[in-house]
Amino acid sequence: MAGLVKITIEGELVWTGQDTIVVQLGDVLDRGDNEITIVRLLRGLDLQARKEGGAVYMLQGNHETLNVCGDFRYVTPGAFRESAMFAGLYQDEMHKLDQPDWQLLARVRLAVYKPGGPMAMELSKNPTVLVVNDTVFAHGGLLPIHVNYGLEKLNAEVAAWMRADRTPEGGKAAPPFLAMGDGSSVVWNRTLSRENFQTPYDRVHACSALKQTLGRLNAKRLVVGHTPQLSGANCECDGSVWRIDVGMSGGVLNSPVQVIEIVKDTQGNSVVRVLPTGSFASSLDEDDGLEI
Repeated sequence: MAGLVKITIEGELVWTGQDTIVVQLGDVLDRGDNEITIVRLLRGLDLQARKEGGAVYMLQGNHETLNVCGDFRYVTPGAFRESAMFAGLYQDEMHKLDQPDWQLLARVRLAVYKPGGPMAMELSKNPTVLVVNDTVFAHGGLLPIHVNYGLEKLNAEVAAWMRADRTPEGGKAAPPFLAMGDGSSVVWNRTLSRENFQTPYDRVHACSALKQTLGRLNAKRLVVGHTPQLSGANCECDGSVWRIDVGMSGGVLNSPVQVIEIVKDTQGNSVVRVLPTGSFASSLDEDDGLEI
């Protein structure tokens, strides 16, 4: 966590970041065997951070929405077992004739993650889009149409769907299309998260749309994940979009850890730095980070 936590002698993680705000861009799920453990860890750090004036946010990613939809194709065997243990099953109950009872494990996971289920309720606390000072955070991307619709409305509708809230008509809240419906939605869009634009026209078009988006939000930059960057965290559109998914999870590329740090300089302007470790460091302009 970029020097913001320490491990005690007892093995507990303690927040040391004071009023720092940490934003995790989603896709905690479908990346390994310990998903619920990681959610609980980040939630606990958030509680500690808020006592100091800071915060630890998790955003909705496409893999969070997939699991709440009941799409478990990317779930590891260990994660199926973890959700079953979370639901109260013992190890011997998960097996049938000395083999894992995958149908049972799938049914239990569905109960845990379906709208209104305990993990869906927990995930409903995550924003889909977050604005911190002059920086906007979204898992996949953000377009003018999303801003026109209303970011607070998008966040509220995703949360309502995950909680299985009732509508005034008596039905259950539906997932908002603009948040998660197709390739142009917030969690699935790759227009700005691809490492390279295919043509100069694509770059001009994407950067122009981003300028409109940020202008309507009075923001200076967008930070996205969703698409692993093989050369490490980078920026485009004159620093208006930062692409920071480096695939560091063992379930993706197991790449060296990188984060970006956004701080104010003495004139009150935001300074963005990539804080690298490992082999990515050689691709940056300076050993201690890249500043713009």
